[in-house]
Amino acid sequence: MELLITGAAGFIGSALTGALRSDGHAVTAVDDLSVISPRPQPAGLQVRDVRDLTLADLDGCDTVVHLAAHKSVPESFEVGGFEHNVAVDRHLIHTFVASRARRLLLASSCEVYGQQSGPLAEDAPHAPRSPYAAGKAATEHLADIYRSRLQAGRELGIVRFFNTFGPHEDPDAVVPAFLDAAAADRPLTIEGDGAQARDLTHIDDAVTILTRILAGPTLLPVVNCGSGRAISVRDLAQAVIRAAGRGTVTHTTARPNEISSFTADMSLFTRVYGPAPYRPLEQALADTLSERRRTWASAGASR
Repeated sequence: MELLITGAAGFIGSALTGALRSDGHAVTAVDDLSVISPRPQPAGLQVRDVRDLTLADLDGCDTVVHLAAHKSVPESFEVGGFEHNVAVDRHLIHTFVASRARRLLLASSCEVYGQQSGPLAEDAPHAPRSPYAAGKAATEHLADIYRSRLQAGRELGIVRFFNTFGPHEDPDAVVPAFLDAAAADRPLTIEGDGAQARDLTHIDDAVTILTRILAGPTLLPVVNCGSGRAISVRDLAQAVIRAAGRGTVTHTTARPNEISSFTADMSLFTRVYGPAPYRPLEQALADTLSERRRTWASAGASR
């Protein structure tokens, strides 16, 4: 299979690019490197803005996987925080529809669900509570509009990521922030009381989910990528302390518009692609901490 991956130097993109190439697929890797990271970059990376991609870039591909995005929820409240992702996504969707590529898989987020109770199934309504989430919801609506313009045999799918973590994740997310703090013997900082719960998915499990989707018979219009389990941030901090063998906790102001819980309903994925992989969280945290100490710090990441 010939693929083009945007955001290929990002956390998920670099892992997916490596896995697909190891399986013998030809992958064109594209990233604008707007995020500076010591994470290893894929070989042959094309440093380009997604909005510079043309029909000629997509025509030679079977499948396009669009992972590039500005992903910070707090930063999305700044001017332009909504507009950037939507403009990039619209350009790629429009170019794909006009191209000869067969499939486009778009990255979305659990943030589109907003404040809803229970495991979140794909048919739950959009209820975004941040410009970032509203932008992802807008992209999903654009996908619905453009999907009707596709010829038979062409597909446009969406995957909603829940909290993916692993050794090469940048330190602005909760798991690497906690792991780095514990490794440096700094307090683990919890926003609010820590009762908010998150579905955490190890990067290896997320990549397995993605490769199964890409190898499957069809792209679903929308499918979740999560573990189907949630843990409170308070309990996560204690799990990290156990993995590190040390650590203390401190609290800071709760994040505005904080959502109390995200848990993926993985039943649709299971019906179509088989049982979702799951690495037990405690072992995944210990492995991530060990690998992060070995590779992330030595690569020059701040701790």
